[in-house]
Amino acid sequence: MRAIDWNKGPAAPTPVIKEYYLGLPRYTYNIEVQTDDEGYKWLSHRLPQETWDRSSIISSIIRMRYSADEVEAIVNNILAKPTDRSRVAEYLGLQEWRAKAKKYATELMSYVTEHNIEPEFVLPEEGEAYEPEELSSAPDGIEQMIQAISLAMVQAADLPDDQAADLPALFPTWASKIGESVTAGERLYYDGRLWKVLQDHTVQADWTPTVATSLFTEVAQQQGDAEVGTLDNPIPYSGNMELEEGKYYSQDGVVYLCIRSTGTPVYHPLAQLVGLYVEVVEQS
Repeated sequence: MRAIDWNKGPAAPTPVIKEYYLGLPRYTYNIEVQTDDEGYKWLSHRLPQETWDRSSIISSIIRMRYSADEVEAIVNNILAKPTDRSRVAEYLGLQEWRAKAKKYATELMSYVTEHNIEPEFVLPEEGEAYEPEELSSAPDGIEQMIQAISLAMVQAADLPDDQAADLPALFPTWASKIGESVTAGERLYYDGRLWKVLQDHTVQADWTPTVATSLFTEVAQQQGDAEVGTLDNPIPYSGNMELEEGKYYSQDGVVYLCIRSTGTPVYHPLAQLVGLYVEVVEQS
């Protein structure tokens, strides 16, 4: 996936800019507008001259993150091994960005209409335009798998945390939520793990779950079929996790028993919390 090249400025950009070059009109659109310490940042793309249609906008947004070769590779990877969790996550990430591209394209087309920024050339008739970012028709097996994954993603919202943590790729990716509002309790997929939102906020590109410890907590993953948090099956602790009284946690070969619930996520090594929240039970 390509690195995002952000534009920056002291003021928010206009969604669509129409200008002329050698007497011919061309359009630049701006999306993903966010605030940062220096003002605003956003993604921008200038379409070829005399081009303004939904398909071209969608395709160009997708190309901001994925080249044509990357799209082909992602699709081929999941076709070759549809049960591979990392490949499913990669494929779902692509689909989420495609869905976002279509949403932005619709908003940009509406903006042009509402502000009377009329194109000065003939556009394709409705239904006539070819969307180059669309994937070629897939075999029935992959279509069925995609539908099954879509259903699983809907049903995953009702899973308890311990089960959900075993299936993190079924949840929306954190990256797909950048610029959008999330509410406390939502669960997002990031860095191969599942995270729960602690406070309502707008997702910022530099507020990753591993950095913004007041906004996210990691959801503990079930270890096998045994009950999690027991002496025989302690919860692996990696920081930014809420500790629950009576449960066992492990870190760096040491098993700890939580003697007092933290109530909120903590990120200090467990060795520094001995006597306050945990006590040592076993050492390797």
